Amino acid sequence: MKHKGIRQMPTEGAEPVVIPADLWQRPDMISALTKRDIGHVFRLIRQFAGCSQTRIGVAVGLSQGKVSEIMKGAVQVTSLEVFERVADGLHMPDPARMTLGLAPQRPSLQVTHQETGPPRDVDAHPPAKYLASLTGSSSRPVILGLRHVLAGHIQAEAIMGPPLLISAVKSQIPIVGQVCRVTRGADRAEALTFASELLEFCGWLHQDIGDFTRAMMWTNKALDYAMELGDQRTISYILMRKSLIAIESGDHGHGLGLANAAMSRADALTPRLRAVVLRTRAIAHAHLGEAADSAADSETALTEATAGLTQDENDCAPYCTPAYVAMETGATRLLLGHPSAAIPVFESSRSQWSLTSQARDHALLLTRTATAYAMAGERDQACSVIEEAIPRLQALRSSRVAGQLTTLRAHMRQWAADPGVKDLLTRLDITAESFSLPAPEPRGDQ
Repeated sequence: MKHKGIRQMPTEGAEPVVIPADLWQRPDMISALTKRDIGHVFRLIRQFAGCSQTRIGVAVGLSQGKVSEIMKGAVQVTSLEVFERVADGLHMPDPARMTLGLAPQRPSLQVTHQETGPPRDVDAHPPAKYLASLTGSSSRPVILGLRHVLAGHIQAEAIMGPPLLISAVKSQIPIVGQVCRVTRGADRAEALTFASELLEFCGWLHQDIGDFTRAMMWTNKALDYAMELGDQRTISYILMRKSLIAIESGDHGHGLGLANAAMSRADALTPRLRAVVLRTRAIAHAHLGEAADSAADSETALTEATAGLTQDENDCAPYCTPAYVAMETGATRLLLGHPSAAIPVFESSRSQWSLTSQARDHALLLTRTATAYAMAGERDQACSVIEEAIPRLQALRSSRVAGQLTTLRAHMRQWAADPGVKDLLTRLDITAESFSLPAPEPRGDQ
């Protein structure tokens, strides 16, 4: 109840953070932004703008305790999403954002006196007039251009995860659909090939954020294009992708059936394609408790992946290396409840893994390895792998990795009374929060 004549004091955390413009131009601030040292940024803001840890936390969406840990240097900010929240919450000017390694803010769209509706969304689908202008004769340069764009998206997604790319990829689908409708003759096969690749990638993006319904929808559309194309390798690869979506959504029997369908013309596939289908079937068998079948498929997948190192033909599975198959084999052993058997397989994968490729899969390997050690009761080894994993999680947005983090944290809590483990759990919590993705519930002991 308010009383007349008594001034109401504002809630401390609700006071806005007001930063003098010249603070962003100080040499020590520029140095902190260049090094991405958010703790130093916070300390400068507290020193020169008089902002408390609580006010900073409210502005950037972190608790006061976490702001304190960051300012003390106990926790390093490495997540792209947290960098964005800090920049937005502190209203960084564009020069400061770019020094921090972020894109400048998109200029607001201006509404002229001739416009009566809301500003147009720059990420909206292409206008109908543009789509109508596409003809069969223009299809080849359009596909060539979009193929370069897709290659860039695939490289970026392997590093940062799917959320920032979904809108951009979906905006291209109407263009590709129109190209496929109007293209005839020799160019049609190229259009259908690209359409199947683009829609399969769109399905993957939705799968990796845990949206299995849309993932299956887009992958089904990709299969439609592949079936018209009639290329068995593309068909088998997309059937494998449908199998994985079914498995991750909990429909393990259907996933096994789809993997079997993908292997129905094994003789037409490259070694890498056979390997990636077999490791998928091994995962389905593991979920169904069929240990012998899972082990047999994993062993054959490793043999095929090794043969794939010297194959001359390109395919859709260049990532399916022996190290990748070993990581997936370890995962099947976790699913079957055998962490001690999984550990040497994971360690073999770690010893072969290239640090310059597939950042998300490397993070998944490390979190799975740490989970295996924790499940086996080997605390120190689990902590060591977690220390290696945390920097690898910095820009990822993956429901698979988020789910593995949930499982890992659950197993590490048996040692929560230990100060070192408690600190690691706090850092894992901060990392998990930065994902901004709903982690699926752990299934079994994966």
